Amino acid sequence: MKPLVTVIIPTFNRAGYVIDTLKSIAQQTYKHFECLIIDDGSTDKTKEVVLSFCEKDSRFKYLTRPVDLPKGANSCRNFGVNNSKGIFIAFCDDDDFWVPEKLEIQLAVFYEKPDVFVVTGDIEYVDKNGVKINRIKSHYPHNQGCVFEKFLIKNRTSMVTPLLKKEVFEKVGIFNTHFVIAEDWEFWRRVSYYYKFYSINKVLALVRLHGENISKSRSGKPFENYKLYRKLTKSLLKWGKNRFEPTDYKLIYKMEWKTYRKLMGNHYPGILKKGAFLLKVFLGSITDGFHLIYLIMRFAR
Repeated sequence: MKPLVTVIIPTFNRAGYVIDTLKSIAQQTYKHFECLIIDDGSTDKTKEVVLSFCEKDSRFKYLTRPVDLPKGANSCRNFGVNNSKGIFIAFCDDDDFWVPEKLEIQLAVFYEKPDVFVVTGDIEYVDKNGVKINRIKSHYPHNQGCVFEKFLIKNRTSMVTPLLKKEVFEKVGIFNTHFVIAEDWEFWRRVSYYYKFYSINKVLALVRLHGENISKSRSGKPFENYKLYRKLTKSLLKWGKNRFEPTDYKLIYKMEWKTYRKLMGNHYPGILKKGAFLLKVFLGSITDGFHLIYLIMRFAR
């Protein structure tokens, strides 16, 4: 019997795009899946569009996020995981879509490599109309094998490409609903601590660029990047409190300092600007300020 795959799609006010997403799932060459579409409280015609599609294919199910759960994509993903029946889990955003062979290609890796728990690949960007713009994003080979250190520096996969074994969630926990930006990076850091990744160096999904992308809400300003990385590190350390060894802490702090050193070198040249940056850190959090001084004293040699 072929293993069941659960595909989880959080959606919010995407009546104009979600149909392309659903079609790409339905057109998968691997047919044994269920697709859970979790509505985060849409106020447009998303519900009508999705329900109309579900009526034509029983593998697709429309669900709404319970009101007692936090709002947001991560909350919807968690609700989907908790209601899934598959032994493999995949995610797709409601404005993106997959290549037809995606699941079949990824499952073949799991059959051949039982020690792998996450199979990911490349993405290609399209415009708002779904037309390719000749821009491919690949993290290969940085997301291949034991990649915890690689994920400390940068997010090495997207949300729409990985296929993973459901048992991963039992070990590392579900998605952190306190994250809106970099919510997938926070999760993949935890996964990569325990599990081996396998990366397919070919496009598995297409990501749509348009004016409503949530990633565009990130300012990209240097100090905002610092705060995001610090938040990610705090979250990881909290999760790893009873898991990490002393060598793990050393690695995490070393990569954290490497990130801040690069940020300061690129955006805060000179002693005065670096001092102003440090002062701004202290004004935001005295604890974070002393932590930065600790990193400087320990690693700035």
